[in-house]
Amino acid sequence: MKRIYSLLIALFVSVAMFAQDAAPKIVFEKDSHNYGNIKEADGDASCEFRFTNEGNAPLIITRATSSCGCTAPTYPKSPIAPGESGVIGVTYHAKGRPGGFSKNITIYTNVPNEKIKLIISGNVIPEIK
Repeated sequence: MKRIYSLLIALFVSVAMFAQDAAPKIVFEKDSHNYGNIKEADGDASCEFRFTNEGNAPLIITRATSSCGCTAPTYPKSPIAPGESGVIGVTYHAKGRPGGFSKNITIYTNVPNEKIKLIISGNVIPEIK
């Protein structure tokens, strides 16, 4: 009986050690995008930030925020399995915002102690009236 308890304890300890190593890891193809010149008359400009979960546990994006209301991020709401990829979409609302810009998008995930900053930039050419 003592031998069975020892075996069970060893099993639980080894499982617990391996479980601690399981974590998601988000890796982006790029972390910034420059739109170049955007015509204000064209309105919105969009881009995508592709990423892969290179960890060994599901990745969950809990939220994505932008540094101003002129930028709208979208993100997958379902977990991203290890080895799978996803996309963060970003739309910049150029109408009424002539001139240069640089905006941050912050991505929050279930990766411990990590938030990711993505940057968009460009120049809005004023609409001629």
